[in-house]
Amino acid sequence: MLILSRLNYDLPVLRMTDSVAKALKTLRTHGVNALAVVENKAYLGLVSSDNLEHALSPEQTLSNLQAHFSGFRMEEEEDVLASLPWFDEPSLDLIAITNAEGLFRGYLTKNSVGNLLLNSGDENKNGGIIRIPFQASRDSLSTIIRIIEEENGFVVRSFFQEPNVMLQVQTETFGKIIANLERHGIFIEKAFVFGEQLEVDQDRFDHLMRFIDL
Repeated sequence: MLILSRLNYDLPVLRMTDSVAKALKTLRTHGVNALAVVENKAYLGLVSSDNLEHALSPEQTLSNLQAHFSGFRMEEEEDVLASLPWFDEPSLDLIAITNAEGLFRGYLTKNSVGNLLLNSGDENKNGGIIRIPFQASRDSLSTIIRIIEEENGFVVRSFFQEPNVMLQVQTETFGKIIANLERHGIFIEKAFVFGEQLEVDQDRFDHLMRFIDL
């Protein structure tokens, strides 16, 4: 699924002429820790509450802080799964989305991604996301999928983001699937688990429910 289909248009953007005080108030009003700075539709960067709170004066404009903006963004034609490694950062609750020309299109929020993954697949919604550093010379995707299916798992979606392959797996035995993959020499860089799982070591997995604003 493309990011374009999950864009949030409700959150505002900031302007270079906005004061630090106004920007902080806007962030707090909308309950986010960062917002995009946009001029004439062009994305200039993401400014965070940390940037703003360390400003010399609340009357400073954002143009004085541009050197501290984060230039990170994703493009609307990328797959939603590509956002998971970035949302792994606890401080990040949204990503600025642009088109290929760098024009701002909207936001992708952590809450939106979590709800999408929890509500995909069949009705029991059990499973998880596996991120594997993939080397074509060493790993076989067909072997990985076979191992998953042997443990009654079903690969709902797959996405390749060099050098990683990300698999969304539907299963009630996520922990056993991870253990079996590792027994076969498959290195698991990260795993996100959701739903009711059997024999899952919660210390090893990031529960996807932390993406959801309940």
